[in-house]
Amino acid sequence: MKSYKPLVKTIIILFLIIILLPTQIFAQGKQQKKIIYDTDMCLDVDDVGAMALLHALENKGESKLLAVVFNEVHSSGAPAIDAINTWYGRGNIPIGIYKDSLSKPDISPYLEAVAKFPHDLETANAPSALDVYRKALRGQPDGSVTIISVGFLNNLNDLLIAEPELVAKKVKELVIMAGLNNDGFNLTRHNLTEISKHVIDNWPTPLVISHNGGSIRTGEILKDAPEANPVREGFYKYFKDSFKGRSSWDELAVLYGVRGVGTVFNEITIGTGSLPNGYVWNMKPGFRSHLEHKISDADFVKIIEDLMLEDPQK
Repeated sequence: MKSYKPLVKTIIILFLIIILLPTQIFAQGKQQKKIIYDTDMCLDVDDVGAMALLHALENKGESKLLAVVFNEVHSSGAPAIDAINTWYGRGNIPIGIYKDSLSKPDISPYLEAVAKFPHDLETANAPSALDVYRKALRGQPDGSVTIISVGFLNNLNDLLIAEPELVAKKVKELVIMAGLNNDGFNLTRHNLTEISKHVIDNWPTPLVISHNGGSIRTGEILKDAPEANPVREGFYKYFKDSFKGRSSWDELAVLYGVRGVGTVFNEITIGTGSLPNGYVWNMKPGFRSHLEHKISDADFVKIIEDLMLEDPQK
């Protein structure tokens, strides 16, 4: 009797190819979000949590952290950032610092402690944020880079003045964590209100304001992280040798910057934003917008803290 086993085997193989090929094609075609992170990691600790998310999302293949630039002037900023990158196995990520001065620079309850973790970059050897921006942007395809700013806009202002064509050519979107109306910190601290106005008024690509997160408290779960983790140490020192949840403003900006609107955000393209100096800008689809939430605070806490506990890349 003739055996049908070879035919059955062939049919099964063809069936598997038909089922799996679209998935493989999708996986190969999925593009990592190219991210530059501009942070004032110093006074508050949500910047540290946001860096943990950036590394966790890169581990998952969702993003690629091209560079980190520091918009404060604390002497432990660059080494602390490098220590976090090193913990996650990415100690070669370029780090740039603001080379000018700031009015009444902030102190930090945790940067010096985080900077004691393994790293090889010191502030004296760190390049300028502008140089790091230039190099990172020039090496990427046109319209491919998302900048996530969770601090002051001084680095972005320098970039916009020095390289407006480079910004327009290479940047896909600028995400700014700040208050939408009459911001009292990121857009105004250190007498930077006019600089913020210049950036918002002249930035040539879509610009999204992420202004929520105060009621979403995350980070207490880091008590379960290894003691060798500098992110854990940052939260521990911020809360004076204890673990509590901290508002997640910067983490939300990172979630949107990498994942987009998805099922958790609404992008609002009507209304206005404003600064305390009287400057007002209009929302405009595809150009200026801000974010609102689709899910509960508890759902956001689960998403963020799961990412916070991601292990370093193997």
